[in-house]
Formats: sequence, structure tokens, C-alpha cells
Amino acid sequence: MGKSTVRIGSFEIYDAQLSKPDAKGGDTLRIPCKSDAGLCMQLDGWDEKTSIPAILDGRHSILYKQHYDKGEDAWIMRLE
Repeated sequence: MGKSTVRIGSFEIYDAQLSKPDAKGGDTLRIPCKSDAGLCMQLDGWDEKTSIPAILDGRHSILYKQHYDKGEDAWIMRLE
């Protein structure tokens, strides 16, 4: 996993972590809640079917909420 920059609306996160596909599917993006509590609260209100336009490392991407990692206090997003 490497550090990535992601912009979702007016939120910009500099310490997201992009991971490559695993046995279950595509790339995932870990967004630590310590980076921006406001974004994490907003993500909590969205469901898994809501597409989230983002700019990930300078490229337009679509994210979907996968799950919340309670132990790491981070949202895990999947890339489509």
C-alpha cells in the first residue's frame, strides 16, 4: 500500500492508502478518519450503492463505500 491523495468534493486527504486487487475484487482505498473527521461523518451517512466522484492521485475515479474498519478508524472504499 502506498500513500495517495484523494479529493472528494471540498475534502482533500493526503494520507489515503491505495491497495491493489485482492482475491475478492478490485482496488480499495483506505481513508483514515483522523485525516478529516467531517468527511468520515459524511461517508457514514451514505450507503454502499452511492457513487462518490473523486480525484485520486490526479485521476477522476468513482468510489463506493465498502466498510468501516473500526480497529483502524478508517473507511475502506472500493474503486470502480
